[in-house]
Amino acid sequence: MQPELHVDPSIYMRKFPRFDRPTIIGYIGLENLKFARYVSNGRVNYDLNLHYDKAIHRPEDLDVKITELLKFLVEHETRLNFPLESSLNSAKFFCYRGLLTCIACTPYENREPWKIVVILHKGNIYLCARDTEEKIHRKMNMTEREKLFTSWGYKFEQYLLSDEPDIEPNPNVPVDENEEFSLVFKTQLNKHTIVFGAEMDGIRCDKTRVTKPPVELGPEGIIQYLSNKEFIELKTNRHIENGKQENSFRRFKAKKWWCQSFLVGIDKILCGYRDDNGIVEELRLCNVRDLPRKSQRFWNPDVCFNFIDDFLVYVKRCLSRKIKHKYGEKALDDLQTLPLITLMLEWSPGMPVHVTENYSHDDDPILLPWFLSNYGKVVQKSM
Repeated sequence: MQPELHVDPSIYMRKFPRFDRPTIIGYIGLENLKFARYVSNGRVNYDLNLHYDKAIHRPEDLDVKITELLKFLVEHETRLNFPLESSLNSAKFFCYRGLLTCIACTPYENREPWKIVVILHKGNIYLCARDTEEKIHRKMNMTEREKLFTSWGYKFEQYLLSDEPDIEPNPNVPVDENEEFSLVFKTQLNKHTIVFGAEMDGIRCDKTRVTKPPVELGPEGIIQYLSNKEFIELKTNRHIENGKQENSFRRFKAKKWWCQSFLVGIDKILCGYRDDNGIVEELRLCNVRDLPRKSQRFWNPDVCFNFIDDFLVYVKRCLSRKIKHKYGEKALDDLQTLPLITLMLEWSPGMPVHVTENYSHDDDPILLPWFLSNYGKVVQKSM
């Protein structure tokens, strides 16, 4: 029987853990990089319903795994030169920012359960969120109004972001909700090395002149270009009109916004405040560093990041127990020779995190055959 991980916030009320500012090690979908020319407070009139009927919507049943991150790792394996580790202590974690945000918010979550698949392959640990039965049911039964709400965030970005630094945004064309630009980051959280992908909204070019990325310089030149830019996060929110709505914002959205932005080193969020009909009437800049202070009655960033740390320790502990049980103690020092080791972690509000013992990777493959057969052949094993 695997151990459980308790999530009560009081357990994690200790000093904020060591967390290195993430470094950019790559990018995905450079052709979809956007630029924000106008970033300021002000009154506006953005109709988020514009051309909704012509938009290219993301499919409701879209099953987002970690496939794009895996493609990136295979394509850039030689350049990244990650050593393949032999022990769990030095194993790297690979995932998306959304999963880290989900974990960080768990001690304060009281509505949304989650499922996370854990896969150990050649000394690396891959984490992938999976939809719960409740979430699948919700997605399959969305009302037209709910689908419209989902589309508003994409349209808001189109009012503020352009394809090139020197051209105006053009909201008069239908949105393609499938366009994404992501950065791949590497960071250290206490003893854990984490490599994660994160979708990014756009580069600020309102304060200084920004050029297009130097594609002729290749990946290293583009990474240097991206590393020297300030990215901004764009959000929409309904007008806050009373104390109850303010408290709800502080308790729920502010926590998620802070985690998302802090994880990738974003300092500013531009929020569009809208009415119930999807008309944005006000833009307001938000300092990410102010969110915890203004929300301190409801959540504590120390708890959020200490829980991520303990969660990753827990993952390694569960993997260790499974390896010892199936392959013996010596196998813990020779991870390269092991087949895939998989776990399913599940959590529901009010309960501890627990391991589902009967999970099979073959039933829901995350690491696809082309990745398993290609990744890990061109680098030296860590000493």
